[in-house]
Amino acid sequence: MSEFAQFKLEKQKLDDFVAQKFKIVGVKEDLEGAWLDLEHPGGETANLHLTTANARKYYVSLLLKQEQTQA
Repeated sequence: MSEFAQFKLEKQKLDDFVAQKFKIVGVKEDLEGAWLDLEHPGGETANLHLTTANARKYYVSLLLKQEQTQA
């Protein structure tokens, strides 16, 4: 799978969580990528592993947007 195809797949997964009103509540980054902890206002939790650099950039933009909407 190409890097772009992998990015699109990871972006779609993250967009699906955001569409379901999940919020990013934790991030752990290591050499294998970023591990996101997501939480729904109803209490449900989920984890998502992002491996591509573009997906990691994308989650940061969503995280900044999330912070702006909470402020």
